[in-house]
Amino acid sequence: MSRHRASAVWSGSLPTGSGTMTLGRKGPEIGYTLDARIQEEAGTNPEQMLGAALAGCFSMSLTNLIEESGIAGDSVVVRTDAVVHLEQKPDGFWVTQIDLICRGTAPGMDEAAFMALAEQSKATCPVSKLYSSATITLDAALA
Repeated sequence: MSRHRASAVWSGSLPTGSGTMTLGRKGPEIGYTLDARIQEEAGTNPEQMLGAALAGCFSMSLTNLIEESGIAGDSVVVRTDAVVHLEQKPDGFWVTQIDLICRGTAPGMDEAAFMALAEQSKATCPVSKLYSSATITLDAALA
């Protein structure tokens, strides 16, 4: 079993304070604020990090599945964007949906095979499983 670390610090009141998230033990430090979360101001927020985690996990998983199908991995490119929906409900805020938009290059693979593997990746990557309380949509195609 592998273990991966991240940490966060918040200073100040919620409306005017700010924080940093650190990826790994000595990884990059990323600033975050409430304005970045609710007003889409410059900076980042936890929901963007959730989207990045899913996009990264999905892309790695899909690449692996493509390689297992017989396509040389060094010829494969998978780009995935994630749009995370944060919704206020009576019992608080929820991440209700994440839209994945994936475009790939896999020489020798047809569109139907790529789409089938993309759907398999969405269903089986560890971060998708973790986020199963949200609806995850997929728009995948060969570039």
